[in-house]
Amino acid sequence: MKPQFHLPLTARPEASSFAIIENAIRFSLHQGADLVASLAIARRHGREAAEAYSEDDEFRADRFDRDVAAQLVRHLRERSERVGLDVRLVPTEAMSATIRLAELARAYDVTILENTELARPIIESLFFDSGRPLLLLPSGDFYGRIDNIAIAWDGSAAAARAASNAYPMIQSAAKATVINVRASAPCDEDLLDRYVEALKHSGLEVALTAVHSDGEDVTTIIQDTAIESRSDLLIAGAYGHTKLREAFIGGVTRGLLDNLRIPTLLSH
Repeated sequence: MKPQFHLPLTARPEASSFAIIENAIRFSLHQGADLVASLAIARRHGREAAEAYSEDDEFRADRFDRDVAAQLVRHLRERSERVGLDVRLVPTEAMSATIRLAELARAYDVTILENTELARPIIESLFFDSGRPLLLLPSGDFYGRIDNIAIAWDGSAAAARAASNAYPMIQSAAKATVINVRASAPCDEDLLDRYVEALKHSGLEVALTAVHSDGEDVTTIIQDTAIESRSDLLIAGAYGHTKLREAFIGGVTRGLLDNLRIPTLLSH
């Protein structure tokens, strides 16, 4: 079976960058996956739009969005054809784009997004409602090859689910760093040892990094450790927090979104 990766493309409120297209193509190519791109073109509807725009304004804005979308599709097709990657394009209705996008994402192994402030509503919707992992990329190049992974592990069901959900994306990995940040909550040493042992038996060269936070920001510790270990990908669940949506706004997940420095696979 070939993994199926999903790349949402948007014209508004923020146009997808050519960089995320390049990165998604590289990642899919290295992982031997197909890439499915969904394209949403937002249209202004309703009373509020009628009051804010004249018909000419709306026509020009709509045409601009479609021109941007056409450029994205052209770049996607040109780049994918050049490297011989199978890419399929799925148009989506934009009336309820984030809801439909979360539903659409359920059909694929992972959704790939660039982490930007304007993309936050889409990220939140996919994180909570898709049931699938998100690959969030910081700005810049991501070469797609995954030899070394970092796993943020606190022994929770969320952390275990994130590691399991990552499987289609990490089959080429040879090394893993398990990052266990110890704050006020006690750590189950036996469970941690069993997890490290299981990873070793799966064929990975595993290093365990257990760090006491001592009041330091946990997000910083996790990312610093992943970067210092030269990891290509960080895997994180809803690390150390409740299942309430409010926990997304605070805590480690929000810290990653506010200052993402390494490609991260998030799973809820």
